[in-house]
Amino acid sequence: MGHLEGTLPVAEAVAHRFPGLRDGWVRLDGPAGTLPVDTSVDEMHAYYSSTHQANLGGFFDASHRTEVLVDATRAVVGRLLGVQPEEVVFGQSSTALTFAWTRALARGWAPGDRVVCTRLDHDANIAPWLLAARDAGAVVEFLDVDPVHGVLDLDPLEALCADGRTRWVAVSGASNLTGHAPDIAAVVGVAHAYGARVHVDGVARVPHLPTDAASLDVDSLTTSAYKWYGPHAGVLVARGGLLSTVEPYRVRPADYVGPPRWETGTPSFEAIAGVKGAAEFMLEADLAEVSAAETVLLGRLQGGLEALEGVRVHGPAVGPDRSPTVIFTVQGRHPDEVARHLAARRVAVWSGDNYACELVDVLGLREGGGAVRAGIARYTTPADVDALLDALADLHPR
Repeated sequence: MGHLEGTLPVAEAVAHRFPGLRDGWVRLDGPAGTLPVDTSVDEMHAYYSSTHQANLGGFFDASHRTEVLVDATRAVVGRLLGVQPEEVVFGQSSTALTFAWTRALARGWAPGDRVVCTRLDHDANIAPWLLAARDAGAVVEFLDVDPVHGVLDLDPLEALCADGRTRWVAVSGASNLTGHAPDIAAVVGVAHAYGARVHVDGVARVPHLPTDAASLDVDSLTTSAYKWYGPHAGVLVARGGLLSTVEPYRVRPADYVGPPRWETGTPSFEAIAGVKGAAEFMLEADLAEVSAAETVLLGRLQGGLEALEGVRVHGPAVGPDRSPTVIFTVQGRHPDEVARHLAARRVAVWSGDNYACELVDVLGLREGGGAVRAGIARYTTPADVDALLDALADLHPR
């Protein structure tokens, strides 16, 4: 097929570093979790193979070495996200960390206080705020999304913050469905002007768009290492001394200071080692250049989809301020049917609502079963995109 031109120059150079590509499948399932890179795998293997496996706080060498590993990982993740090492918390997942964060924050809320969420977000950045607000007697208001292009409407934000009762604004750094990346600087500017703080769900943003939390001036941010070629682990960053001034739920002997007071129980040190390797990989290339190349390849993907009969793309136009994820439907075909058809041709994608419950409803996709989702990763090639398009060409609309 004659598809749009496009390339991701770094893909061919790094493909050999992903063991998960060896089975020959076309992996466009990255928005739900990327394949781990060799440096991440090697770091985990090295930890398990070493003689210095031990918990923190001991007076012996193995414990000291584990402490060095954790400190080194905080430092490299801090570089990736533009924060200080002492602002980095490790946890089981972004979702678990967000629940812990909002539960602790809510201890300082009063009845009538307000939290602003958005209908753009993954439910991991909605449900924790809803439940915390319910327990504190606070009110949750939503910023709406354009029902055609899925773009977040920021216009009502100032009115929601102007009375000084809004405590937090929780916003997606980029949609895990459509890739739309809201203007975080604009959100921060309005919220901070009226004394509110901003939390960003960076899970779909950090792998693809430069995300310097200090430059953006966000107060807290979550991200998942397995979305940027690492293990299944989450990261929370909180700036401005928040980790020390907000009181977490913790066991009584855990009188630690800084990030450890938030890392409930014994951390997964092997996962932390893998996070280090993944973050180092992310820092090897200029992310702005990678993002530009991914945008070109996204154009090839979205343009090819739009050219197919009976296929409809749901979301904004391709542009530089967007994560390289696209959702689409095929006329008369359930998204699960489309995903199974692609899987039979060894093309991995996702289908359904992908936990973006509010957004699927806004876009009118709930009744039809959601949508099919495909995404560009660092190892995606033009041939991968064409494999998806060729397989879809065999699936005629009904």
